[in-house]
Amino acid sequence: MTDRGHLTYPAHLQLATLKLAAGRTPEELGLNRWTIIEHQEVLGHGEECFREAGRRVLTWQAHRRARVRAERFGPLVRLHIGPLMSSCLVLLEEQTATRTALVYGTLPSHVELGEEAFLVDLAPDGTVTGRVVAFSRHSWWLAKLGGPVARAVQRRANRAYVAGMRP
Repeated sequence: MTDRGHLTYPAHLQLATLKLAAGRTPEELGLNRWTIIEHQEVLGHGEECFREAGRRVLTWQAHRRARVRAERFGPLVRLHIGPLMSSCLVLLEEQTATRTALVYGTLPSHVELGEEAFLVDLAPDGTVTGRVVAFSRHSWWLAKLGGPVARAVQRRANRAYVAGMRP
């Protein structure tokens, strides 16, 4: 875990995406007034699939396949989505025998306030699952004004991120 820096959401919510992924409810975590978006898909089967999907997450290829360009400067990442640029702070990068995780939190220039986790899990039966879990609120006035459209764009991006994990 890294220093909070200037994250745009409360400190007690840091890494709450992992708790959501583990089955905790938004109410338990104090996320009642936040929008929760989750998407997961089976990516394939076996160790090779797991390693490759995890590599795609940690090297930002899953983002690139979703047409999001990432520039990394240590824990700081600038995400370029078309003409928009949003900054975030990497809070966790982890690889274990059964999980790869990348979690980042939003910084002041991000269009949303919140956190997003990108997970690749290897089940005991060899099934590889890709998953994105996020909690957020709109930050920019334009996103607030076009709330339903902005949420639809976010859901579409999360599906594209998971698709980008697939080897």
